[in-house]
Amino acid sequence: MCARHPDVETELSCGRCGTPICPHCLVYTPAGTRCPDCAAIGRPKMYVFGAMDYARAVPTAIVVGSIVGIASAFLLSPGSRISLFPILIALAIGYGVGVAVSEALNLTTGRKRGREIQLVAGGTMILAWLTRIALFMLAGAGPEIAFRDISGLLMVVIAASVASSRLR
Repeated sequence: MCARHPDVETELSCGRCGTPICPHCLVYTPAGTRCPDCAAIGRPKMYVFGAMDYARAVPTAIVVGSIVGIASAFLLSPGSRISLFPILIALAIGYGVGVAVSEALNLTTGRKRGREIQLVAGGTMILAWLTRIALFMLAGAGPEIAFRDISGLLMVVIAASVASSRLR
């Protein structure tokens, strides 16, 4: 008889603990059929993002975002015109930055994956863009630079998408 449904006769049992289970109770797992208690595995550890992971990832994001923002201000000038060469440079820098951000977050969080670390990577790129804009404004550009910085925005979008896809 099934352990959970005493009125149901069964010849099935949990592949782990041996508890008799009926077809209504059994759970298919990669290791075979299990009872609901043994099948409650949970998420893999690489997808569980706790408070200590945030405590390591957020300072990393702040440092990396600031460095990327400062470096991109020197490497990629703000351009309001759309031409091929600045776009190619922005794409290349964006790809490199995305790889660097994802690796920095991988190192500090023990290779965590999932939505939480992807959001931290996106926040890193927003901080980089804001740092970049702040530097241009300190150098004498007006606030409209935020709307004219097409190459910087392209770099940030590419970097965020590359980092996000690597941290999936």
